[in-house]
Amino acid sequence: MSWRLHLTNLAIRQIDIVTGKPTLLAVWTGRERVAFFDLDTGASVGETSLRAPVGEPRQSMKWQEFVAGLTAPNGAYLPLVRAGGTTIYTTEDGRMRLYAPGDGGLFLETDGKEVPLDTGGAALVALGLDRFLGLIAALDEQHRLALYQQHIRVGVFDTGLDMLDDTLPSVAVSNGGGAIFVSNGQAVLLLDSGGRVKHRLTAHYPIGRLACSANGKVLITSDPDTGVIRAYNGADFTPTHQRHAIDLLQDATQIQLIADLPAASAGVGALAVDNQGALAFALSGVVCVTHLNHLAVLPRPQPLL
Repeated sequence: MSWRLHLTNLAIRQIDIVTGKPTLLAVWTGRERVAFFDLDTGASVGETSLRAPVGEPRQSMKWQEFVAGLTAPNGAYLPLVRAGGTTIYTTEDGRMRLYAPGDGGLFLETDGKEVPLDTGGAALVALGLDRFLGLIAALDEQHRLALYQQHIRVGVFDTGLDMLDDTLPSVAVSNGGGAIFVSNGQAVLLLDSGGRVKHRLTAHYPIGRLACSANGKVLITSDPDTGVIRAYNGADFTPTHQRHAIDLLQDATQIQLIADLPAASAGVGALAVDNQGALAFALSGVVCVTHLNHLAVLPRPQPLL
């Protein structure tokens, strides 16, 4: 399993691995346009244009019909959708949705009932949702992390991370909420569901994109300066694999007869990884699916005798 497709002349900013039968790769070629491909083969499984009912309240029948249809061709709910100025996070069973309208507010809908979440008026810079149990992690501009167990705010925790210029804050949450990864673009913290910092990774490179597997065992980062993709053990940040994204792209089977490769200087625009080690990424308008086995294995630290 290693393939690539040139889909657009614009940069791809979001890809998602959507588990099901079959498991699909959702590639967002526009804010409201998504194409689906078989994760194993790269075969096209359809394309959808999502048009949010502009001006309709979220409690309306039109809006509820819209969000109920935010599924992939394999029937699974899409994890993250940006539509009509609102970012929508959805749990795997579709019973819970987190709405971020872009005005600083957060709203949680559970079984059709919506409640606002207490954000303390802080401006949020990154969000993550546990798609299994519904834990929510919200990072604000002071890099305080608010944790919610569904609609109940568990607490607000000072991460100690500094706000940096020209970096991309990120939050990724494993299923079950046991691993919460928070980055300010230079360091990554691993926290548990109680807000306790368990490990810290201070990178020697700027962190562009960040993703974790659903079970939290694998953490993936990208380096926008060199184009290197790195994999870490999600439990202790031991580095395990790395390779230049352009090399992975060149080794992958080209699905089309004619396609262009991105410039060697292109940065990784999106990342995703699953529990089996399948790795998906985008360089400019090209998407690639490969496996951790295709990255170089890093030597493990050995204790001194």
